Amino acid sequence: MVKLVFGDYLNNKIALKEQAKVLDIGCGFGNNLLPFLVRGYACYGTEVTAPMAAQTTFLLKERGFTADVREGSNRNLPFESDFFDLVLSINVIHYEGQLDYFRSALNEYKRVLKNNGHLVMFTVGPEHTIIQRAKREEPYRYRIQDYDFRDGTFFYCFEKLDNLRQCVSETFSSVETGRVTEQLMKYTLDFFVAVGQCQK
Repeated sequence: MVKLVFGDYLNNKIALKEQAKVLDIGCGFGNNLLPFLVRGYACYGTEVTAPMAAQTTFLLKERGFTADVREGSNRNLPFESDFFDLVLSINVIHYEGQLDYFRSALNEYKRVLKNNGHLVMFTVGPEHTIIQRAKREEPYRYRIQDYDFRDGTFFYCFEKLDNLRQCVSETFSSVETGRVTEQLMKYTLDFFVAVGQCQK
């Protein structure tokens, strides 16, 4: 993710201004926000429960950083419209489980982005061990099984990168896609990546 934002991988390079606001959806322990916090950007995050959001705020404060982390989800972001310069969605949108929810999440991402702001999104790919073990209920919809605490959860997983590009392009402009796959001992980790620009 850091390479995409600050490196030279994109044709439509992301250029954050000094006062840029960055949102990480499903920010976990806040690790994805650290590269932006150290550069002085205003950082925000969401987690699915208020206690989780408070825990992230506490962990970042222990490291000497301040971020506004709130309870929220892909389709219900607790921020005003046209607020962010960059939205990060790192391995969270596939939890929407079906196409209409996936599209609704993309529309919510666009709502909170400023005109010309960017989305950087990672989502599970078809070769990921979690998908390989899952039961395919219908095209792109998988019930997780034999993996971990997420067993029984539905993931929405595009089976081809071009399908993801087409879907994201319904909401965002200048969409670029890529793929990150690695073999980590007995697990294959496979992620599709999409970067798009918000035009309003």
